[in-house]
Amino acid sequence: MVETVRETVERMPGVQEIPRAWLPLETYPISAGVKGGLAGAVAMAVMAGIYGLVSGNGIWYPMNLLVAGLIPPEASATAAQIGAFHLNLFLIAVPLHLMISLLVGLLYGVMLPIAPKRPILLGGFVTPLLWSMLIHAGLAVINPVMNEHINWFWFVLSQIAFGVTAGLVVVRQDKIRIRQPQPLLLRMGLETPGLMKDRGDEHPGT
Repeated sequence: MVETVRETVERMPGVQEIPRAWLPLETYPISAGVKGGLAGAVAMAVMAGIYGLVSGNGIWYPMNLLVAGLIPPEASATAAQIGAFHLNLFLIAVPLHLMISLLVGLLYGVMLPIAPKRPILLGGFVTPLLWSMLIHAGLAVINPVMNEHINWFWFVLSQIAFGVTAGLVVVRQDKIRIRQPQPLLLRMGLETPGLMKDRGDEHPGT
């Protein structure tokens, strides 16, 4: 049996009337996730390009490797062939990279307010490591060519670069107050007597 000498339970200031399910009270707008995703995409591309140069496979190698397994003729390509510039791979890799980056950026915008005290630890290290482990587990099925040629050390570094950059950009944006505590009709923008102020009440002197 647990006993305590406290007579009352200490509550968070300012949220006594708000159910626990409605926390956090503030979150980042969609634009914050978009900005973070785009910034992270650039950071990851820079890291991938550096790896391509250091490995000697060429700057286009990481980008082509992203989609090489999705195109049947490229499945048997050598590292040298993958490292060369291919317009068809470029036109697929860029939109794919941006789409994934934007989706992860939006996820960061939703996730980071949950851990406001350690945003960079969560977004810059914990999430990229978990994401890398998940990809490592299923890449042999998703993209066998990438699984054969990938350098996991540089892959994780690229993910961390994305996470740190996206996290820094997102947390620098202004938060907006969530609307969950408001009635559904009010959230839908409908004028409901008793829930919204009358227009005459906003300007009583007019």
